[in-house]
Amino acid sequence: MFGKEGKRTDYTPYSCMKVILSNAPSQGDHHGCPFRHNDPELLKQKLQLYKVSPSGISQILELVKGMHYQLACQKYFELTHNIEDASFSLNHPNQYFIESQKVLGGGKDIKREMDTSQRSQENGVTKGSVPARETPANASQDLAEMTEDLDSFFQDA
Repeated sequence: MFGKEGKRTDYTPYSCMKVILSNAPSQGDHHGCPFRHNDPELLKQKLQLYKVSPSGISQILELVKGMHYQLACQKYFELTHNIEDASFSLNHPNQYFIESQKVLGGGKDIKREMDTSQRSQENGVTKGSVPARETPANASQDLAEMTEDLDSFFQDA
């Protein structure tokens, strides 16, 4: 629902804090934070489905139990991307995607197209969020297949 259709306005997607603090999705909705808005048992089943190790699942569920949803997301990112300690803090769903693309793409930076509204966002209008980026039109098919599970995780939430 974001983009430049209809009245040609570019809306900025919500940051993690806005998504976490907003109302939970109702039946039939496909948005929200999977760590905040899923029942812990359902979250555990999804993590098992995505082949997260049992110790990783318990670490994530402990963070969720302590209401540290962004840290749980960070831990999920580290476990699913096989990195020890991420050198960044996740604050926005777009940032998750961007960092995932960097890891899966071997550290290649993603093409960045910024318009005026995104520049104003970077200048502090909405703190804690990252501007949206677009992948190049000629992105490899292998990269798309590797991120398919990641995409379905957030769509299933």
